[in-house]
Amino acid sequence: MIIFLQALFIFTLRVVGISISTLGTILTVQGRKLPAILAGSLSALIYIVAIAQVVTNMSNVWNVSAYVIGFGVGTWVGMILEERIALGYAEVRVISTGNADKVAAALRQAGFGATEMYGHGQSSSVGIVDAIVPRKNVQEVIDLVEKADEKAIVTVSEARTVQRGYWKPDRRR
Repeated sequence: MIIFLQALFIFTLRVVGISISTLGTILTVQGRKLPAILAGSLSALIYIVAIAQVVTNMSNVWNVSAYVIGFGVGTWVGMILEERIALGYAEVRVISTGNADKVAAALRQAGFGATEMYGHGQSSSVGIVDAIVPRKNVQEVIDLVEKADEKAIVTVSEARTVQRGYWKPDRRR
């Protein structure tokens, strides 16, 4: 029984440690120094405790399996947590052949800033609408665009640093 409890302990450590490490990597990419350092340090501590449990008895297949499977599950859990927390900002770009004004108006009506530009596509003029939004609001923005112009091209990319812009008070975080 103690063998399975030890394997469960290792599995739990790896899930927690890798989840924290995944979040730490995302924090690093976003330039959030102190939270990234703290996450990395905590992840390293958990790693040391987990690996010590495994290397003391490499012939225990349950411990090795728990370590390996915990890594995979921890990565998955970390990705789910990051999606739910949705740290940072995204740039949503909309390219519309005839409804860019309508798209921009819908975004502004919902409290998002929108910048309109115009260009020329393959065969016609197009309107381009850019919006920098908190990542947690990306799906809401996409839904608004779909209602305003179901044929619009929508791209989403990470906005690593945002220094200024229009923010409705409840949209900032």
